[in-house]
Amino acid sequence: MMKRMLLLFVFLGAFAASAQQRIATVDMDKVFREYYKTKIVEANLKRQADIYKEYAVKLQEEIRKLQAQFIELRDASLNVVLTEAARESKRLAARDKYARIVAKENELKNYNREKQAQLRDDQDRQRAKILSEIQVVVKNQATLGGYQLVFDNKALSISGLPIVVYSAPATDITASVIKELNAGNHTSNNKKQ
Repeated sequence: MMKRMLLLFVFLGAFAASAQQRIATVDMDKVFREYYKTKIVEANLKRQADIYKEYAVKLQEEIRKLQAQFIELRDASLNVVLTEAARESKRLAARDKYARIVAKENELKNYNREKQAQLRDDQDRQRAKILSEIQVVVKNQATLGGYQLVFDNKALSISGLPIVVYSAPATDITASVIKELNAGNHTSNNKKQ
C-alpha cells in the first residue's frame, strides 16, 4: 500500500511539473520601433507623403493665383469708368474664373482625401507585414527558450490598465527578438563595427 501511495505521488508530481507552463514577456512596441524594417517603411511613407504634399501645395498655389485673378476681374466688373459691355465681359470672365476656383478646390479636397486614404492603407499593410515577421521571430525565440506563452508586457486592457502587472526580467525576450530581427540588416551591422 505504501509503495502504491509513493508511486501515485511520484506520478502526480511528474504530471504537475509537466503541466507548468513557462511564460515569457516581450515589449512589442519596442521591438516594432527598433526593427530596422520599420524605420525603412516609415522613411518610405514619409517620402511618399512629401511627394503628395508637394502636389497639394502646387494646387493651393494655383488656387491662390485664380483667386487673385477673380478679385481683379470682379473689381473691374464694378468699375463705372468702363463701358457697360466691358463690365459685362469682366463679370462673365470673373464668373468663369470662380467656377475654375471651385473646381480646383474640389480637386484639392479629393486629392487630399484619396492620398491620405492611400497612405493609411499602405501604412496598415506594411505594419501588418512587419508584425507578421515579428511574430515569427517571437515564436522562434519562445520555442528556443521553452516558453509556452508570450505576453506583451506593455499591452493595456480595454480599461487602460496593464495586462501584465509584473514579470521577472529573466523572462523578457525583447532583446533577443530585436537582435534576431536586426541580424539581417547589413547596414546597421557594418556601422556598429
